[in-house]
Amino acid sequence: MLERIVQEALPIRFHTPNAIHIREITSKVAKLMFQSGFKQIRMGLETIDFNHRNDQKLTFTEFNTAVRHLKQAGFKRHDMGAYLLIGLPKQKQESIIQSIDCVNKNGIQPILAYYTPIPHTRLWSKAVESSCYDIANDPLFTNNTIFPCTPNGFNWKELSDYQARARKYQEGDH
Repeated sequence: MLERIVQEALPIRFHTPNAIHIREITSKVAKLMFQSGFKQIRMGLETIDFNHRNDQKLTFTEFNTAVRHLKQAGFKRHDMGAYLLIGLPKQKQESIIQSIDCVNKNGIQPILAYYTPIPHTRLWSKAVESSCYDIANDPLFTNNTIFPCTPNGFNWKELSDYQARARKYQEGDH
């Protein structure tokens, strides 16, 4: 489909606000995306703490390779971002900071997304176990604005620090 859009020189602008799968970004795909009018690339990285990931959607090498392909295709820092989940069950502060810094070092924008525990998902039992709230019996406590799975409970200062660190990189102060 993208090849046809390029052939027809259609004036289309694509945005991927819900994140694309990183491992699908080959050199060819990245070039076609750039040529066909993709303007905003959002990738679902979640965390660089690959030892504690709850899935095997991608590897660190696949992430680095995809970013390299996008840059070689012509995308710039302001065109690309990676979503990072914060507030995961038992997630350590160092892991969040390392993820933000790693995304920045790869020359793309870190974009924070807040984990919401959802019943009957793979992470639910870990969420219940790590939460300082009774999320199993009161669905109000699953609201991601209180970071229910943060080991020591919600902390405004930590959240503000993460947001400031990510924003600094988004604004190009790197």
